This record gives sequence, structure tokens and C-alpha cells, in this order.
Amino acid sequence: MKEKDIDGIIENWWALNLNLRIRTDLEGADEKEFIIDLKKFKEDYENRISNDMITELNNLYKEYKNEEILNQIQEKLNEKIIAEAEYELFKIITQDPENVLNKLNEKLKKELEWDTEIKVFPKFKIINAPELEISKLNHNYIGKLVQIRGVIKTISETLNRVIEGAWVCKTCGHINYVEGDKKPKICEGCGKKRNETEFNLDINKSKLQSFKEIIVQENIEATKTQYDSICVILNEEYMSKFGLGDKVVLTGFLKTSDIQRKTQWLKEFYMDAIWIEKYEEKIIEITNEDIEKIREFSRKENILEKLARMYAPAIVGHETIKKAIVLQAVGGVIKMKKGTKVRGNIHILLIGDPGTAKSQLLIWNKNAVPKSIYVSDASGVGLTIAITKSDDHLTWDAGVMVLANEGVACIDELDKMRPEDREAIHVAMEQGIIDVHKAKYHITAPANTSVLASANPKLGRFDPSKLFTEQISLPPTILNRFDLIFFIMDKIDEENKERELALKILNGLEENEDPQFLMKYIAYARNFSPKITDEATNEIANKYAKIRVSGNNGKIPINARNLEAIVRLAEAHAKLRLSEVVTKQDVDVVFEIMRGYLAQLSNDIDSFVIPAKVRENAMKLLDLLKGYNYIEYNRIMQLAEVEGIEDVDTALRILKENREIEEIGNGYVVRGESYGT
Repeated sequence: MKEKDIDGIIENWWALNLNLRIRTDLEGADEKEFIIDLKKFKEDYENRISNDMITELNNLYKEYKNEEILNQIQEKLNEKIIAEAEYELFKIITQDPENVLNKLNEKLKKELEWDTEIKVFPKFKIINAPELEISKLNHNYIGKLVQIRGVIKTISETLNRVIEGAWVCKTCGHINYVEGDKKPKICEGCGKKRNETEFNLDINKSKLQSFKEIIVQENIEATKTQYDSICVILNEEYMSKFGLGDKVVLTGFLKTSDIQRKTQWLKEFYMDAIWIEKYEEKIIEITNEDIEKIREFSRKENILEKLARMYAPAIVGHETIKKAIVLQAVGGVIKMKKGTKVRGNIHILLIGDPGTAKSQLLIWNKNAVPKSIYVSDASGVGLTIAITKSDDHLTWDAGVMVLANEGVACIDELDKMRPEDREAIHVAMEQGIIDVHKAKYHITAPANTSVLASANPKLGRFDPSKLFTEQISLPPTILNRFDLIFFIMDKIDEENKERELALKILNGLEENEDPQFLMKYIAYARNFSPKITDEATNEIANKYAKIRVSGNNGKIPINARNLEAIVRLAEAHAKLRLSEVVTKQDVDVVFEIMRGYLAQLSNDIDSFVIPAKVRENAMKLLDLLKGYNYIEYNRIMQLAEVEGIEDVDTALRILKENREIEEIGNGYVVRGESYGT
């Protein structure tokens, strides 16, 4: 289409748009938004282009000669004319978007030049362009205006690009101003062409625009195992409201850049964005019919057992673990206690021999949880936030804990996690946020994520002659964050039992096992926020006290951390019942799961973390150190002797590992929260 035709369509649309003309005639236009909604343009045209209603009104007017009907006819005709003008604009925007948008913005600037108070002229925002999946973008859409949606996976530091270059001619010294970053074709001063003279960029006289490069990845879907992504150029003015892990919808121009791979030059897609906003992702649709089925199912007895049978039905056994995973999927209730956030996320760790289906249990999670991400090797990917150098600038890359926000991160081989992730993940698991400091940068991102992880024993397989607790390579700081830890041994059973197990595996799925129903059930149950009743509180206290005093040889089989885990698990079970309250029934089911968990640890839940006596010494020492800003090692030893604190070096080591204290020179300073919490 010719330029004059495009200009004519814009002028016609502008002349018919009374609201737009009024807004440009009033002060404060730079504080208003000028939005072109392409979807609305198209729908209005389709709804108003029909002549049926106008014909009907004409017939009525001929019969009754009513002035009100005549006014309606005129109103409908005006609407039709406006709709046609909008549709013409819609067509040229979709055909030549960047050119048309530039012309619209030039027109807007010209209409507002009378207002001398405006420092930065507003620009049109185009929304609801044709939407495509990132994986469907191809060469047919280059130069077109498209809309995509996804999650922000990577953000660069602030960069600058030339939007109007000041090019100095080497021959005559004339400064040529050219829009964009391309050199002028000819010097406006001496008339020499680009191949006849040299042009040098004067960066100080050029106009620059700050921007960031972001990587937007497709949203998490249960049906996919790999997700496509695209680089997006985003003006920094937009980035103040967006961060890593945010779900966004963007409109922009699809473009290509040249990249070199070995000896080959390739074209790579990227988007030059002109609009961005957050949106709430709805991964799974639940119909009224689904809700009716869910409510009916919730009234059944042993509901957790029935739902657990639907989880990874091809994996035989592991009934208790499956129950725990279903409870994790719905989660507990987030609460505030004395100004401190208490997490509702449930974290589960599976430590087991090879061939015990640990990985399969993790991989299957995507079929139960609407937002679940599996990573096969904790050493190969970032779990939290990684700061990396890309080309000549820094980028911040979101790991699985950020991308799976409000879902479950399934992390295989957690024992191989990178050192830089180790500190950040234990804060994320407790507080639901990633907080990373590096050099002058401070990056935070939401990570309200449950963790379902697996790890291997220290020597690859469990040694039955040794305690489980001696065969774990993960540090106490990480282990303490898990609500449940299961040890899985590949034990050879009696021949009949092994034969029965083999038949179950070979027979595969049973009837009544519907993973889709399980996912919908979990998604619906997550909406409940049950309150704990006095009856449930007393039941937890009674059972806790009984187990607490049942340990042998002075060992403590359960500790205060497990109390919080019990509450979370009981809340999750109440959610499965679609109940608004936690009752004794929920507590009984949870303690049944905890009983199996404790039995694996030989009734000594503290032994795999810290023996009770050492823990007590560490708490006493921490209370002692809190009275000092800085205290030297020799002084600590003197005070500990007076207070009767034994094995001080071990207590100091534990407090350091838990990041309660920091060693500086020959002494220590206190940091973090009390070890007793």
C-alpha cells in the first residue's frame, strides 16, 4: 500500500474519533493512555457491518414516520462508519505495523505540540494483536505485529541503543541525524554517498534509549516436557513493574538478528516489544460438572488412600510416599505469626537406592499438579537465580524454584546441587523468596514453591549394616527444611511377594484410575483455607507428647520443627475433604504417615540432623553469643566453661552451618534467627 493511502486511512480514523480529538485538546495528555485494541476493532466491525438492523429500522420509519426511529437509524449508520474506519486501520496495522505505529505516534505528537508543558510525548499502545504460541513463531511472521504470553526466565542488566544517530561526515564535518542505528546513505552536507566517505557516530549527540533483554519462556503445561523461549527487547520504562518469574503477555514486532554459530551465520528470532502486562495463568479448566464430581468424591471414606492410588498407578508400591505427595500437591495454609510468615508449602525428600522408582515418582508429578517442573540433575541447572555474563553484559537467569512459583519443583539428584544454589535454596524453601546479592546487584524473585526432591545415598546404595543417618551427604541446613524424608531400599522379599509385585507391574493401570480427575481435584482443593480447631490442636499436642517421651536411651524421636510439618499436612488433608476446618480425623491420618516416617529413622528423628544433646548445647551457646556484637574464640571458651556448655567446637560448627553465626578473624558475630526456631 502507498504511503499516501496509509496517511489517508489514519486521517479518516482520527477525524471520526471524537474522544481522541477531545483528549488531545485537553491539558495533561501525557498522563493519559492512548490504546488501540485490535481485537475490539475487529469485533466491532463484524458486529456492526450488517445492514439487517438498519433495513429493519428503515422499514419501521416508512410505516410510522417516527423521529426517534430516524435518530436510531442515524446512530447505527454512524457506528457503522466508525467501525469501517477502525477496520481499515486494523488492516494496515496488521500488514505494516511498525510503519503505521510510527505514523500514528507522529500524528499524536503533532496534535499535542501546542501543550508546552509536555516533556515526553505519549505514544500509542497496541493491544490484543493476533496471539501465537512461542513455538509457532516462524519466518511468515517477520515484521508482523504478534502477541505472545509466557514467563520471564532471564533479565539482562540495563543496556542502551541508538534511536537517532548523529553521524559525522569525515569529508565535510556535517552531522547527519538518522533515525535508528544505521549509517546515512548520503551526506546532507557535501552530498557524498556512503561508499565515497566515512561516517563516524557521535555518541554524545545521538539519542539513546535504555532497554533490557529478557527471555520469555512458554508457560508450564502438563502435556509438555520442553519449553520454547524467545528473546524480547523491552524499553526499561516497562521493566520497573516486572521481574523474574512473572507471567506476562507481550505485543511487539517479530524481527531477526544475525548470529554466528561456528562457521555459519544464522537468523535468530527476537521480539521488539511495544506493550507488556502481567496476567493470571489458568492452566486447568474445571467445569460445573467437574465440581459436582469432586464434591461427591470428597464424601468418600479414606479419601487420601483413594487419591494416592491415582498417582503414578503404573509404579507399584510406595503407598505412603504417594499419600505424602498428594498432600504436598494441595499444600497447607500460609499464616502470619508475630509478623513472621509461616509457609504452607510441604517439602518432601526421597533418598534411595537405584531402581527404586525415585525419578519416576518425580516425573509423574506433572500429571497431578497443574504447575510442576522436573529437572533431572540439580548440578546441571540453576535452582534459584544465577548471575551470568552473556556477550558483554550480565544477565539474571531464573531457576526452577522461580519458574515453578505456586507449584512444585521436582529436583532429581539434589545431593549434586551447585554450591551457589545451596545457600539460596534453603532460604527459599522456608520464606518463599529468592534473595541473591552479587557485587552491586541485589535480585529478588518469588519462589512460593514446594520441593519434591530425590537424592542418592553417599556410596550409591544403602548399606544395611550402617545407620541411614550416616549415609546422607546433604547438609543439616537443607535437611531441616524438609517436612518428610523417606528412605527407599531395594530389598529382596519372599518369592511369592516378588512374583505378586512383578504381576502388578506387568498388568499396568487398573480401572478407576484417572490422572486428569486427580489434577482437577487437586486444583479445586487448593482453593480451601481450613482453620485448625481446638480439638485438632489438642490431638496434635497429645500425640506429639506421647512420641516425644517414647524415645529410648535419651534420644528424642520428634522435635518442634515436625510440629509445623504436622500442622501443614493436617491442613492439606482437610483441603482434600473440601473442609473449612482441620479436625481430629485429619490429625490421625497425618500421624499415620509420620509414624512410618519415624519408624524408618528408628524412632530418632533428630539423629539424622543433630543429636539432642549437641542441639541443646548449640542453643545455649547462641543465647550466650547474642549479648555481644563481636566475641573472640578464647572468650567464648571461657564463658562456655562458666555456663557448663560442653563440646563448644561442635556447637560452633553447627551454628555456622545453619548460618546463625559468622566467623570473622579470630571471633564470631551473630546473624540470622534463633537456632531454636
